[in-house]
Amino acid sequence: MSDRRLPLQDVHPGVKFLDTDQFGVEGQGGVYILAGDPAALVEAGTSLARERILAALDQMGIARGNVGWIFLTHIHLDHAGGAGGLLAELPQAKAAVHPRGARHLADPSRLVASVKEAVRDRFPLYGTVIPIPEERLHVVEDGEVFALGRFRIRALDAPGHAPHHLCYFEENERLLFTGDAVGLYLAGKLIPSTVPPSFDLEQSLATLARLASLRPQKLLFTHYGPGSPDLLERYGDLLRDWVQRVRRLRQEHATEEGLVKAALREAEREGLIPSGAARGDLAMSARGVLAYLEQREGKT
Repeated sequence: MSDRRLPLQDVHPGVKFLDTDQFGVEGQGGVYILAGDPAALVEAGTSLARERILAALDQMGIARGNVGWIFLTHIHLDHAGGAGGLLAELPQAKAAVHPRGARHLADPSRLVASVKEAVRDRFPLYGTVIPIPEERLHVVEDGEVFALGRFRIRALDAPGHAPHHLCYFEENERLLFTGDAVGLYLAGKLIPSTVPPSFDLEQSLATLARLASLRPQKLLFTHYGPGSPDLLERYGDLLRDWVQRVRRLRQEHATEEGLVKAALREAEREGLIPSGAARGDLAMSARGVLAYLEQREGKT
């Protein structure tokens, strides 16, 4: 890491957002740093982000021994892949994780295989995964509250994007860390995040309703940055339209490859793809909806 100061974004007093240069691209993914007591991270990024995150802590004047938590929204590698490497440098920290995800961070072999299948030729961009000792994992209960001095973080079970997904709600200032439960928010555009193998439309919509009932004042997206609360309703509409689009294209194309190409052509025509990296995300999301439809409705 060079001596260049990192462009940390102030998203709220005591909360900064670090661009992790995900997949070598700016504006695609990040980690939130809470200067609480103890300090905490929301997300860990991929293993390739470790030195950048540690440099950000140094820049903020946060001693590594003062970081108490890494709050993981879910175990997909762009969110949790770097947790093992970070914990090796943060001696007092534990990783907070959904009950259905903990064993896959202790032994990531099945997780890595699943990600390889989902992301295909993009897998090298996800780095490596270091197993996390069980004593450094904290299995989160739905509704559990973590006190961090000025911050009070409530963990919320939030399935739909994945069955092991959590959101974190800072109750004093009503900040909602969304993970991927509200999709991607890139360059001011909402993009569906419906990746394989476990996307579920009904669970996603139920999660969005639960999150809206909290009346958050600000949404904090991992991908990417702050957004307004009305995006919760807008994402529900987008999900319904996206699933219906893939359902229609499934009737028109005999192969998965043909369906994905057609979905991307339509999205580009409608201005829904703000970057080249988002094109890959949307291709995965088309495959995730196709898997959901085939499970729910069969192949015909």
